[in-house]
Amino acid sequence: MIRNLLIIILVVCGSNLIQAQTTIEETTLDELEITSKRKRKIKKHKISGKPAFNGISQDEFIVTNVNQLPEGKIKSVSFYFNTSFVDFADLVSGKQFDVNYLDVELGLLVYEMGIDNQLGNLISDCEIKFIVPHHHKGAFKVDISSIDFPDENFFIGFKVLSETNKDENNLYMRLFESDSYVSYSEIWMKNFSNPEKETKKIISNFAHLKMTFEIEQ
Repeated sequence: MIRNLLIIILVVCGSNLIQAQTTIEETTLDELEITSKRKRKIKKHKISGKPAFNGISQDEFIVTNVNQLPEGKIKSVSFYFNTSFVDFADLVSGKQFDVNYLDVELGLLVYEMGIDNQLGNLISDCEIKFIVPHHHKGAFKVDISSIDFPDENFFIGFKVLSETNKDENNLYMRLFESDSYVSYSEIWMKNFSNPEKETKKIISNFAHLKMTFEIEQ
């Protein structure tokens, strides 16, 4: 009888010990997972230079090359629109720019870097869309975590998807001038042999998109 009682006690104690050990292991794993998540940080990488700006119209696009980003997962990019720099330019130049801000829908563009800094294959063709409200001024952050970016150089920018008014500036882009970057724009250009006709052409742009990337490390 005593022997059987001892066996029962040993079995119960052993079961409780295994259960406690499992609980400790699970708790430890949970703590490790939480600690691992806390170690991740977001690094901001700004691309900027001598200030410039320009308008953009329906069906036009602009992209700027990006290189030497910090390692990690690209989570977002911020573009800059309708900034106070336009008001400053009005003051300095002594003339009023023809501005009529509208809600403008844009589509994100991403290209591979081709040979000799030319546009390569299209990676993302307006799958990500966003609207810049007419009252917005400054940085506009776009979530781009779903895009599989090349390991090195690429082009990124946007295309105007919504209707804009002809001969008006309905959206201003904050740009910068630098010889270290390459940008391309597709714009409407007048046909000099037929001034009533306009054609779209891809040209090398005089300035580049000011951007801020958020990178998870």
